[in-house]
Amino acid sequence: MNKKDWEYAEKTLNKVSRTFALNIRVLGKILKRPVLLAYLYMRIADTIEDATDLSAQEKISLLKKFSQAVSLGGQSIDEFTEALPKNWKNSEKEDCALCCNAGIVIPLLSEYAEPVANAIKKSVGEMCEGMAEFVLRQSKRTDDWFTIESESDLDRYCYFVAGLVGNMLTELFCFAGRKFSEERQKKLRERAVSFGLALQLVNIIKDVQDDFLRKVCFVPMEFCRKHGINSVQQFFSPEAPQEKKNSVISELTEKAKKHLKDAKDYIKALPRYEYRMRLFCLWPSLMAADNLRVISEGGKKITRKTVKRIIRRSTFFGWSNRWVENEFKLLMENA
Repeated sequence: MNKKDWEYAEKTLNKVSRTFALNIRVLGKILKRPVLLAYLYMRIADTIEDATDLSAQEKISLLKKFSQAVSLGGQSIDEFTEALPKNWKNSEKEDCALCCNAGIVIPLLSEYAEPVANAIKKSVGEMCEGMAEFVLRQSKRTDDWFTIESESDLDRYCYFVAGLVGNMLTELFCFAGRKFSEERQKKLRERAVSFGLALQLVNIIKDVQDDFLRKVCFVPMEFCRKHGINSVQQFFSPEAPQEKKNSVISELTEKAKKHLKDAKDYIKALPRYEYRMRLFCLWPSLMAADNLRVISEGGKKITRKTVKRIIRRSTFFGWSNRWVENEFKLLMENA
């Protein structure tokens, strides 16, 4: 075990995601570090996709190089890091620094059993492939916007950035869990993608206005046209009727609520004795459900006080499927 490299990985997690850093602490020893690595790898892919100083072809090339490096356990990592923009090496942005230090975190995966490493490699490969697909689509547009055309496109995009994470976590849970029956594994796998999609869809709803500033819109144009809005520019125009915009967002909200119900059932399928797994999934899911409630009431997102309340209550009661059912029901009825 390379203690210094693990210290870098753990410190970097705290710098690139305070929320996930809090969440991951609840996992047991067997799962904590593999999930940490998976998050860092996916953060690297996400940083490349979001980079404004890279062309579409540069992004696609980097995503392929990074995917290959992870697949090979870091053997070709220099090819990836040397292809990164020169200014990233001295950047103060932690995400860019993480990309440049991929050679530190990728080899750490070799410390884990083949089923664990393969689950993470598969997910990273799928994510990079999916991101490259949408980067290529965007490069063919005639304006500067990133938009989603149809509901099926939205599902596909959300799968590549979140649904596959649900699949990966499920494989890790089933490997690390104590005596997961075939029936339990089946229930988890049936809801794994939906669990991931629930969190992503709520983030999309919560971040609509922030995404607008980046000329990004994940609200399907199919939903917009259904309610008389014919372009992304019109959707964000102050002159567009607010009731039409609300109707569009309502469609997205109902879609998110359906996936949150699957997320609830996913959590209930985790055994009570795997309490840490349940909390790891409960915290972001309950926060997502409560965010929907806040947004429906005209707010933007839940407060830190609410986050602390969710963590405190679920820590006491999260073992109970009846409590989980009632808590989600209460939040969803008000969303």
